[in-house]
Amino acid sequence: MTRVRGLALAAVFVFMVAACGRSGTSSNSSETNSTGSNASAGGTDPTALAQGGFGDLAKVCSPGDGAALTASDKGVSATEIHVATVTDKGFSGRPGLNKEMYDAAVAFAKFCNEHGGILGRKLVIDDRDAKLTDYNAVVLQSCEDDFAMVGGGAVFDDGDNNARVDCGLPNIAGYVVSPKARVAPLQVQPLPNPVYKFSAGPLAAANTISPGSLNSSSVMTGALPSTIIVRDATVEAIELLGGKVLDKPEYNVLGESNWEPFVLGLKNDNVKFLHMVGEPENLALLEKAMQTDGYYPDVIIETPNHYDKKLTDNGGDAIKNTWVSLAFTPFELANENKATQDYLDLMKQFNPDGKVASLGAQTTSAFLLFAKAATDCGATLTRTCLVEKAKAITSWTGGGLHAETNPGGNVGASCFILMKASAAGFTYDEAATKPNKGRFNCDTKNLLDLKNDYGVPR
Repeated sequence: MTRVRGLALAAVFVFMVAACGRSGTSSNSSETNSTGSNASAGGTDPTALAQGGFGDLAKVCSPGDGAALTASDKGVSATEIHVATVTDKGFSGRPGLNKEMYDAAVAFAKFCNEHGGILGRKLVIDDRDAKLTDYNAVVLQSCEDDFAMVGGGAVFDDGDNNARVDCGLPNIAGYVVSPKARVAPLQVQPLPNPVYKFSAGPLAAANTISPGSLNSSSVMTGALPSTIIVRDATVEAIELLGGKVLDKPEYNVLGESNWEPFVLGLKNDNVKFLHMVGEPENLALLEKAMQTDGYYPDVIIETPNHYDKKLTDNGGDAIKNTWVSLAFTPFELANENKATQDYLDLMKQFNPDGKVASLGAQTTSAFLLFAKAATDCGATLTRTCLVEKAKAITSWTGGGLHAETNPGGNVGASCFILMKASAAGFTYDEAATKPNKGRFNCDTKNLLDLKNDYGVPR
């Protein structure tokens, strides 16, 4: 069991690298209460939640012409559409793992059905809990019962032996993990995570914060093949940016009882920039060791999984020189962004006991994309049509939840935002971000083409 737990903790990080973070609590928390709710004051605004809209999207769900509806594919009847949301929330080693994704799915279905469903068909969410090791079983069940997988993800998503593709089950994914799953057919991601495109803008920002720091870099990782792949891709990206990686230390995937030797190694190498492939709890412990030793790199930049109170609460005043990159508008800026506020209001109104977190917002983006593609299919809703219409979507923001992506072309966001971490939480850092599009730094140069082989065809 210890080995499985270790694998899980490391693999959990792998998907978080490309996914958004998990900062947040239950939706009735004071931190996520609405500050500008439009949930009950829609008026005639077609983008208001009360009118079935979301963010800048009008009438996401609507009644349609029920008389024209018939059963048209697996999981589709004249009155219902069954979709599967996969999580690992039942994993005993980490109870509630990614539960926020299922919670967001439930909230979206209630919201959608209140406004007529998908052209009159009600959404039914089938809870497919892979519990980390049961991915194959839940996929086989969904092949028989569900129209599509929507808004979910599993840590070991290459464990179905191609069953999903073989049975023709589409996946409008919340996230994908393994290189094999990332290149699989019949799949569209609202925030694509291609294997050979690396979002390097946040790494380049290290030289904005501390000029020349990338020339003295270190990339740490847990000692597991899946995380080592992420480490190697990060190292390649730093080198493509003209930086130099001095060392690549590996630590126990379950964490270390003593992080001081790692701090001394960084100090001896005079590391100026650090990127840690891991979980926020481990970074908090590493920075506590840095505080004790009196040494910090000039810049620590982390991926969205570190946008989590576990980092700031556990690290406290030891958290210094640390930034986290996001492609979503952070919850701290919800009062500036209607879609972010709509997600908070959606959860508050339709699943108040559910967990609010950025992965939940990512699930919401997946359901919004699904709703558009399914609606575009009209009365005859088939799996083939769903994938065709989803792949036709080449510009997507989830109604404004996140930076623009190209789901149909499998191109991720070229935009990022940097949040500064401290004992007080996360704050937007405009100087580090250097925004040129709203609060975001957007440039096609932020996406690098990786040259090395990462185990799947290009």
